[in-house]
Amino acid sequence: MYFFSSANVYKSLYRKVNEEKNMVQDDNVNLKELIGKYDKQVKGSVRAIDVSQDNLKVARDDLQTMRLENSELKHKVEILETRTAELYAQVSAMS
Repeated sequence: MYFFSSANVYKSLYRKVNEEKNMVQDDNVNLKELIGKYDKQVKGSVRAIDVSQDNLKVARDDLQTMRLENSELKHKVEILETRTAELYAQVSAMS
């Protein structure tokens, strides 16, 4: 009688351990799928950030070029205004 009751206990324990092992394996598979999914998302985000950084670098370079051109044009305008004032002064002196 003892043998049958202890055998039933072991069978019951074996089934429970087996069920828990299967549950853990299923959770492990689900977690691996999530890791793969998030890994792909991170890689996509990194690529997008790289593209954005490249675009930002080009925009910064263009902005710097435009600032230099703007500074040069302001300087030329100042020279032309000075020259115009000199010419008006010469015309006024002639009159």
